[in-house]
Amino acid sequence: MALLTIEEGIYYHLANTIAVSNIVGTRIYPLKLPQNPTLPALTFQLITPMSIIAHDGKSGTAQSRYQITGFADDPDSVRDLMEKVRICMDGYKGTIGGADTIVVQAMLPEGGYENHDPITNRYMRARDYMIFYNEPVA
Repeated sequence: MALLTIEEGIYYHLANTIAVSNIVGTRIYPLKLPQNPTLPALTFQLITPMSIIAHDGKSGTAQSRYQITGFADDPDSVRDLMEKVRICMDGYKGTIGGADTIVVQAMLPEGGYENHDPITNRYMRARDYMIFYNEPVA
């Protein structure tokens, strides 16, 4: 049985939050949008990976920064989407995943930005999260 990755867990958590999935459905992509995407949509990417090391070796806890970015055709839609993401993510602790789960100790907001791309006419808003979660120890 393959272990669930944190990326799969983040996808599952966002896609199974009704307020988020009502807006984007399954249009949640790792790293980048597909070419000619249907909007609104979300992307997520790893910014900083880090395992927490204790004096006697791996602690079994990871602390990784992920960025979630919302895209829409207008600024109000992207703000609404990212407000739903904020409610889903900010301070969350518990399990994420389907049949397999990852234990999340905390999802902490770490800042973000918003922007407009004049070439594609897309509005975007990003938010970074420091996610503390249990990782397998070999």
